[in-house]
Amino acid sequence: WDKAMELFEGLQQRGLEPDRITYNALISACEMAGRYDKARAVLVNATSSGAFADLYSKPGRLDLRTHCVPVARTAIRAVLDDLRRPSEDRQFRLPLSPGLDFVIVTGRGARTGDAILRSAILALFRDEYAALDCVQNSEDPGVLVVGRQALRTWTDGLA
Repeated sequence: WDKAMELFEGLQQRGLEPDRITYNALISACEMAGRYDKARAVLVNATSSGAFADLYSKPGRLDLRTHCVPVARTAIRAVLDDLRRPSEDRQFRLPLSPGLDFVIVTGRGARTGDAILRSAILALFRDEYAALDCVQNSEDPGVLVVGRQALRTWTDGLA
């Protein structure tokens, strides 16, 4: 991850704009090295630059269909961690509040039809956010939902 970050910073120093592929690679390197803080910082940079504008097109909805597993995990951690902060201190600007369900769109695999993101996200919730009940939408298996009441209870328990 160090070398990836070094290359990324070199691009920026030369005045080159990182693209979606660059951001995906850097977030993946940081996330897989367990450097969630660095992955989150890159994600914030990618969203503010517009490279990941598709992540949050509707309030309470995180659209991960075009992203890899490490980016998906980083985005979910960022959203949930931001709920712990006062709204003015939030970095990841997904319009999400305890009054909305948290909807996570995973889609299906482009080539195999396997829902790779769905199983990775469910594992993330099971391993890191067990207090939040993340369930598959009964009408669309490519959509996961954390209910507003679960979010409210979870954020109240953090206060």
